[in-house]
Amino acid sequence: MTRNGKIAHLPGSVRDDLNRRLDNGQEGEALLAWLNGQPEVRKILKAHFDRAPITKQNLSEWRQGGFREWQLRQEWLGQARQLSEGALELDNAVETHLLPGALAGALAARYAALLNGWDGQPDPKFEEQLRLLRGLNRDIALLQKTLHQAHRYERELEQAAEQRDRSELEELKQKTLNLVTLVPEYKAMVALLGPSEQGLKLAEHLIAVKYGLHMPMEKLLPQAEGKGPQAESGRPPAPSEPGRPTQSKPVQASPTPSNGAKPGPTEPDPAVQPSPSQSNPVAPDSDAASTPEAASETSQEGD
Repeated sequence: MTRNGKIAHLPGSVRDDLNRRLDNGQEGEALLAWLNGQPEVRKILKAHFDRAPITKQNLSEWRQGGFREWQLRQEWLGQARQLSEGALELDNAVETHLLPGALAGALAARYAALLNGWDGQPDPKFEEQLRLLRGLNRDIALLQKTLHQAHRYERELEQAAEQRDRSELEELKQKTLNLVTLVPEYKAMVALLGPSEQGLKLAEHLIAVKYGLHMPMEKLLPQAEGKGPQAESGRPPAPSEPGRPTQSKPVQASPTPSNGAKPGPTEPDPAVQPSPSQSNPVAPDSDAASTPEAASETSQEGD
C-alpha cells in the first residue's frame, strides 16, 4: 500500500527508527520532539510541506497504518527465522530425507491393520478410516516429492560452488602459465616484426588478443621477468638492423708501455700543421747558406 503522509515521505532509516521507538512504547510528545529535530526530517518538511512540522495527528495515522504493517512484517520475519532454526535442528537430529519413507512405512502398517480387521462387508466406519488413510497417503507422497526437490536443489548448489572453485583455480593456473610463456613469444614477435614503434604495438596487440590481457606490456613484463633494465623499460632491447655495422669507440693507446720502458720520441704527424702561436724548431737559414762566406766555411770544413 502506497502512503503519502509526512512520515511516509521520510527516509527508510528514520521510519525504521521511529517504528522501533513506537514498538518499545515511547510516548508521543518525546517522539515528536525527536522526529522534528532530525536534519533529514526538516529537509523533507521544507521541500514538500512548507516547513509544517509533524503533528500528533500525523503520528496517530502512522501508528494505525505504516507502523502496523511494520509490526506484521516483523512477525513474519520472526516466524521465518524460527522455522529455519527448527528445520536446522530437525536436520541435525534426524535424517530428514528418510523421514517421508518412515511415514509411508507407518501408513502402510495402518493399512495392513485396517484390512486385517475388515470382514469384507460394507462398513461405514471402515470406509471413513480408509478415506482418512488415502488422504494421509497423498500428503506423504507430496512431502516426499517436496523433500526430493529440496535435496536435489541443495546438491545442485553444492556442485555449482565446487565447479566455481575449480574454475577459479584453473583460471589462476592459466594466468600464471601465461606470464611464463608470453614473454618469449612477445620477444619473438618483436624480432619478426621489427623493433620499430609500429612493430612493438602490433606485437603487443597480438599478445593481448591471444592471452586476453587487460594491461599493457610495460606493466606486465616486470611481473614476469623481475628486476633489470629490460624489465624496467617494459620492452625487450631492439636488435641491431641487418647490414648496419655496430659503432664502437676507438681504443686509445696507453701513454705508458706495458713493459715498463720509457716511451721514445714520437714522430710528428705531417698532416698536422702547427698553429702560428706555437714555437717552431730552429731551421737552417737558406739565405745564409747561399752567401760567399758560408760557402768558404763549408769548403774548409770539407778539406
